[in-house]
Amino acid sequence: MKNIFLILSVAIILWSYILGIYSIVKGNFRPQRMTRFLILVFSTIYVVSLLAQGDRNAIWLALVSLISTLIIFLLSIKKGMGGVAKLDITVLCMVVFSIIVWKVTKNPVLGLTMSLVADLTSYIPTFLKAWKFPETEEWKFYASFVLANFLNLLSISNYTFGKVILQSYLLGVDAAIILIVVLRGRILKKNINSNNENRKLIK
Repeated sequence: MKNIFLILSVAIILWSYILGIYSIVKGNFRPQRMTRFLILVFSTIYVVSLLAQGDRNAIWLALVSLISTLIIFLLSIKKGMGGVAKLDITVLCMVVFSIIVWKVTKNPVLGLTMSLVADLTSYIPTFLKAWKFPETEEWKFYASFVLANFLNLLSISNYTFGKVILQSYLLGVDAAIILIVVLRGRILKKNINSNNENRKLIK
């Protein structure tokens, strides 16, 4: 059963990337450039780490994810938003510092913590963009990752703190973006409708 969960999670992840790329091309999804650049950096580090470990199983999905992440980043250069604001540069510096601590520490718990801090920091620009412009995010893209990470969590054979916290974190980040996009979108839509009603009354 765990193998089935794993296969399903992989299939959904691949579908997520296809959906994301399609939505960007159609103009429905405008990724935050700095977030996408940093995710590309993390994906590259992960692939290099797997190669160094000689992992021939996970490397293939990691390479597919890296290529897909690269495509999304390249598309975001033309069709995305942000990337050079003060906040973006600040986030970049914070992530670089976190990665350095992550890589030089010999404490596994501290290393895991700093890796999560670095990844979470990279999402700050996207959180803010989703709050200001929810219509520029594709919630289905993130929803697919929520489902994939949930199935991946169920597929774990030997549960360890590191594996559980990582998958739970990934699930939580994507779920948080969905909540921001959906709830904020409803609030803005309600405000627009309210303003339109007020204009009708004035007329």
